[in-house]
Amino acid sequence: MQGLAWDSRDRLFASEFGQNRYDELNLIEPGRNYGGPVVEGAGDDRRFVNPVATWATDDASPSGIAIADDRAYLACPRGQRLYRIGTDGSAPQTLLSGAYGRLRDVVVAPDGSLWVLTSNHDGRGSPKPEDDRILRIEP
Repeated sequence: MQGLAWDSRDRLFASEFGQNRYDELNLIEPGRNYGGPVVEGAGDDRRFVNPVATWATDDASPSGIAIADDRAYLACPRGQRLYRIGTDGSAPQTLLSGAYGRLRDVVVAPDGSLWVLTSNHDGRGSPKPEDDRILRIEP
């Protein structure tokens, strides 16, 4: 698990690194088992809860998560993108794909916009001095 965020109905969501194949968005509920490391992504074992959504690890590796207007935003360092998806798994979209490098975190700002933190000086790639920044976007 990398990030936690609450929606407007006080439900807890988590962004999660996968073991090898799938990264996940999970709705966290007390006493539930999300399968790791036995199941990665959706499965058919009734002992485990399936994720709300999954992405290939190369496309995501989500770190930070924020929820605004019942849409989850997941910042993805490895995938170098920001995902937006309904908290029910609907209408997935890819935002900022490759435009700013590794995206580490996302939070809802006091004015309702989103702040996205880049993480290009973390020992990977060839960053420029001005690469790490805080981006402001409208949800």
